Amino acid sequence: MMRAAIGALLLFLAAESLAEDARVAGSVLENASLRLGVDRIQSLEFDASGSYYQFGQAPAPELPWPEFKVDGYVATLDFARAAIHAKYHRVQLQEPGRARPNSEQTMDQFARDGMTWNLTPGPTAIPANLAERDAELWASPQGFIKAAIAHHAKVKRLEDGRALVSFSIGKYPYEGELNNVYEVMRVSTIMDSAVLGDTPIEFRYSEYRDFDGVRFPVFIERRVAGLPWYKLTVNDLRINQAPVFEVPAEIAADPAPSMAAIEISELAPGVLLFGGGSHNSVIVEQRGGIVVIEAPLSEQRSEAVMAAVRERFPGRRITAVINTHTHFDHAGGLRAYVAAGVPVVTQARNAAYYRRAWTAPRTLEPDRLARSRHKPKFRPFTGKLLLDDALHPIELHEIVGSGHNDAFAMVYLPKERLLVEADAWTPTPPGAKPPAAVNPLWLNLRDNIQRLGLDVQRFAPLHGAPQSQADFSAALAQQLLREK
Repeated sequence: MMRAAIGALLLFLAAESLAEDARVAGSVLENASLRLGVDRIQSLEFDASGSYYQFGQAPAPELPWPEFKVDGYVATLDFARAAIHAKYHRVQLQEPGRARPNSEQTMDQFARDGMTWNLTPGPTAIPANLAERDAELWASPQGFIKAAIAHHAKVKRLEDGRALVSFSIGKYPYEGELNNVYEVMRVSTIMDSAVLGDTPIEFRYSEYRDFDGVRFPVFIERRVAGLPWYKLTVNDLRINQAPVFEVPAEIAADPAPSMAAIEISELAPGVLLFGGGSHNSVIVEQRGGIVVIEAPLSEQRSEAVMAAVRERFPGRRITAVINTHTHFDHAGGLRAYVAAGVPVVTQARNAAYYRRAWTAPRTLEPDRLARSRHKPKFRPFTGKLLLDDALHPIELHEIVGSGHNDAFAMVYLPKERLLVEADAWTPTPPGAKPPAAVNPLWLNLRDNIQRLGLDVQRFAPLHGAPQSQADFSAALAQQLLREK
């Protein structure tokens, strides 16, 4: 009887504790809803200006994301339709001592109904950005409180009057901090990255003021992987005036285009270009095995490349994958090779970065490496590395002094007099208008070829189609003439 009584008391106390937790949560979220006008808000649209930092494009593995100045930023947060639209103009800053080409774009970004796309100018699916754009919607101050109420958030009151609020939307955890007057000051969640795995995103809000009867922060800072991502100053806010937009038919028909289509062309006997998308890989047959130059984008792309290698070279193993630099679009497929036990050949600074990055968990989108827990094998180098072979020798050379990246390599095949390079020269597509100013990356590539005394007769850019030395010289001459 005594045990039964104690058990009943414990159950009673647990029920009382849960009830008290529910009362605290209800009180905090109700007060926050009143403070931020959540019940009467179906949508918000705000104007801002500030800075944007390009995730995954750091000019060296250990440096922050590069900064762009932003103006004309208009964000539409449509809570009723779970839709978001952001449009803004951005211009990349030129850091002291770093020669970059002019980079200026108008970004036009959308998400709705679990689909994401950009206008470029036509609709282009960007499925990898869905978590990021959903976070922008549900980590906004009013969106966070709406989501917290809808997902039965847990709330913890602190002694100083602040409150911590946590809940999950599907597999994505959200945690926020409210100040003692029930304004949202910070929200954090995570997104997946093909390089970093589970990647933290944090939104920070400060200096709330009244915009047409609604409290909203003047300053918005977003951070990703611990580094600045956006710093915005809000100039104006409109309530329940968001224009409605629909998912374009071509996006609805194919919201996540496959990266697995491979188009194969021969550069020389035993040297193949694997194209068929925005990024290329080059395959080199050596007597000891197959070398893959570049593993861009994603595991899906790398698995398609490896499958095509097996089909073209049955019974041959891949002995190395060469990585030119750490920009995420050129490194996103490396993990698939690591999971398959293939050594990664890259500059020493990059190898150190990958060792750290690949120790992070990848639970949102677990890939083969996350499941296998294989440790990466590296063949790091500085300056120059020769992968000698009687059939097709390969030289790796550091690109010195490029404004694009400080740990940057190009690949030279001396027998074929062929240079494989990424981003140092991306040829202007046929019919497109050439750059208005001289691109310093092109000049730097020319200077590095001359410095090393390489007899380059053909180029295999990792963006675009193969080119001749004459094509490269003509592109440079055209730019230099325009500069004069």
